[in-house]
This record gives sequence, C-alpha cells and structure tokens, in this order.
Amino acid sequence: MAARKKKRRSQSTEDKFVWMLVAAGSAMLAAMVVERGMTAGWRAVTAEDPPAKPESLDTGWGDALLWTAGSALAVGLGQVLARRGAAAGWEHYKGKLPPI
Repeated sequence: MAARKKKRRSQSTEDKFVWMLVAAGSAMLAAMVVERGMTAGWRAVTAEDPPAKPESLDTGWGDALLWTAGSALAVGLGQVLARRGAAAGWEHYKGKLPPI
C-alpha cells in the first residue's frame, strides 16, 4: 500500500492564525490591566470613582475629557507594548518575525 500524503494547511496560514490569537489576546489583557490601573490611579488622586459614563450630563466637562483622553492614551500605549512584547516572544520562539 502506498502511503498517502495528508494535505496540511500551509505553515504560513497556520502561523497567521496563531499570531492573530496571540496578538489579540495580549492586547486584550493589556487593556484590562491598564483600565484597572487607571481606575486605581483616579481613585488615589481624586478620592472618587472615575466617571462611569463620561458622556453623562452629570459628569463635569473636565472630568469627562480627562478620563477619556487619559484612558484612551493609556490603553493604546498598553496595547502597543503588549503586541511588541508578544512579537519579541514570537521571534524568540519561532526564530522569525510574526506574520502580518
């Protein structure tokens, strides 16, 4: 009997899928950590909870703008750092840069 060759997905397609999961997971984890840090920092500085709904008319403009800008900046930076860290880990493990 002749051995049949099994069809396998190409390694690059598999790598792309795995990288997509790793990058998304690291970015989501970073966002959660940064959000908790931002909340703790806000409470430490103001002795109040951060605005739950910055768009609410009960929230002052200063608090709404400060919370929105600060959290957007912190989450964005956290995600970039997490993805770069994941890319460095990928390169160390695979010996090549992650697929795009």
